[in-house]
Amino acid sequence: MPFIQYGWLSTGLVFVNLFIIFVLVPRIVAQRRESAATLAWVFFILLVPIGGAVAYHLFGTRRLRKRVRRRVSARAQVAPVAARVDATLRAFAFDPAGHEADDPSDNELATRIFAVDRSTATAGNDVLLLPEGPQAFASLEEAIASAKHHVHALFYIFRPDDTGRALLSLLAERARAGVEVRLLVDAVGSLELRPTDTRPLRAAGGRVAEFLPVNVLAKPFSVNFRNHRKIVVVDGRVAFTGGMNVGDEYRGRKTPQGPWRDLLLRLRGPAALRLQEIFVDDWHYATDERCADPVYFPPPERPGRVVVQVVASGPDSSHEAIHHSFFSAITGARRRVWLTTPYFIPDVAIFVALTTAALRGVDVRLLLPGVSDHRLVLYAGQSYYDELLAAGVRIFEFRKGFLHAKTLVVDHAWTALGSANMDMRSFRLNWEANVVAYEAQLARAVALDFLRDCEQAVEVKRPLVRSGWRRAREAGSYLLSPLL
Repeated sequence: MPFIQYGWLSTGLVFVNLFIIFVLVPRIVAQRRESAATLAWVFFILLVPIGGAVAYHLFGTRRLRKRVRRRVSARAQVAPVAARVDATLRAFAFDPAGHEADDPSDNELATRIFAVDRSTATAGNDVLLLPEGPQAFASLEEAIASAKHHVHALFYIFRPDDTGRALLSLLAERARAGVEVRLLVDAVGSLELRPTDTRPLRAAGGRVAEFLPVNVLAKPFSVNFRNHRKIVVVDGRVAFTGGMNVGDEYRGRKTPQGPWRDLLLRLRGPAALRLQEIFVDDWHYATDERCADPVYFPPPERPGRVVVQVVASGPDSSHEAIHHSFFSAITGARRRVWLTTPYFIPDVAIFVALTTAALRGVDVRLLLPGVSDHRLVLYAGQSYYDELLAAGVRIFEFRKGFLHAKTLVVDHAWTALGSANMDMRSFRLNWEANVVAYEAQLARAVALDFLRDCEQAVEVKRPLVRSGWRRAREAGSYLLSPLL
């Protein structure tokens, strides 16, 4: 009898495997994604049909039609807000053709980036780089404490630890004082944050919402398409963005990977309105509340001289603005490309851009983590080292903690900072926001920060000596890299 039952079970599993292979594989091929990703998913499912099908359902599906339709509908509702912001920013618009730059290549690079993104670049901004966790949170908390009308906050990760509870307490205090407080968190990134954690804020009059709540009964259920942005806007005049989420590790407290190295930007000026527009769009999509009142978009001042372009992208747009801006900047570089990223899994275009830039004499340096919170991603990134080093790229591994900053400095005055990693998930699957700045002093500050981190890092030299186990894990991770 047990033999018969086992026979029925094994036969059933065979039919399930065949069904998965002959139904799911053609569907993956029909999606016409990148060939490397298609082949990786097909081989994974052929090798482990049931496990591969579950993994694809969770991480691989790219069906976003219903969400795209809803997003487009939501954006149409706030279109008047976007139009008003664009009209306001045109008075501060920067025209590279009429700008006399210190380095002629700066204007050429600015023109290339403006061509690949539709957002207005504005002059007259003040930008402060906050590369240390305690300093960054002190500046953020000071701005929130001074809020008079509203605080809008969006984070991918918001942990209910000491740092998170302190920020929630501050937000609740401002809400009790009559300030409008809206907190938007990503449902997957902030899975630890419970309604009980935000109850005091809501009781004080603040509003809390989740972006794309996870529903296992949804069709399709997927943990893709996350809002990876980090944005805080205070009274429509001061904005913060960068790579920092809310958690003890971002403040600089020790973790299993060591202290986290990250940065935050404080923006004042017309560019703050663009970050406000992004928040209002995301908030409306999550809650159906329109923040259309002009009080959220006060007439901007000119507190500085930095030219800023806020570049946003997401899976609901076929225009991969951040990916295009990175590619265009690297291919247009004449002197240097200094890149910092915690997750390095470049697609073919970015990989070729980096190696080609190095081969034509550009100073290309990559500052990457030597320890990571995602080891598979770390190993996948290391699998690209041989070809990069052969092309003349210099690679530094930061091992005194976990490197989480995301920066790119190109030539004399072009700098990009924000939420986007140098990987396909940030380019195509997540909602991201980056700041592109055109200013030599800021570029020098980011470059000095880069060099200080390189001094504490270990430069990877050729020839690379690896154990058989390390070669095997890198090879396996490389094969899976299109899926990460």
